[in-house]
Amino acid sequence: MRRRSRITRDDSTGFLAKAAALVVVALLVAGGVVLATWDIKPPTRSVEKVIPNDRF
Repeated sequence: MRRRSRITRDDSTGFLAKAAALVVVALLVAGGVVLATWDIKPPTRSVEKVIPNDRF
């Protein structure tokens, strides 16, 4: 005799979980594409530090 689980899940819950997972994966892929193709300019200000000779 099979035992029934206490938690009953209808088919819409599985569909919503799959849809939410698909949206998350699509957002991650889209974010990766944006970061891979984004032309970020490097900083143009020069930085000069004077290091004392005592540290060598």
